[in-house]
Amino acid sequence: MAIIGEDGIKYSYDSEELIRELKSDIEEFGNFRARAYYKRENGAKLYTDYQFEEDDVEGAYDLVDAAFLLKYLNKQNDPM
Repeated sequence: MAIIGEDGIKYSYDSEELIRELKSDIEEFGNFRARAYYKRENGAKLYTDYQFEEDDVEGAYDLVDAAFLLKYLNKQNDPM
């Protein structure tokens, strides 16, 4: 499905490894809160990494539930 940018173009980001890691963490820790790091491509938000909420870090991120992030990563991983 990909993510649609402000220009109307669909953007995707290879997230397979991140999806595997997140599924494993959800299985181990449940639906935890995560700092989800992203980049923007013409307004399309593409998540590139995550860390557990308790990690003290700086940068461009959203605070999201792991289940939401997993659903979003699956969408952005779709090449179109």
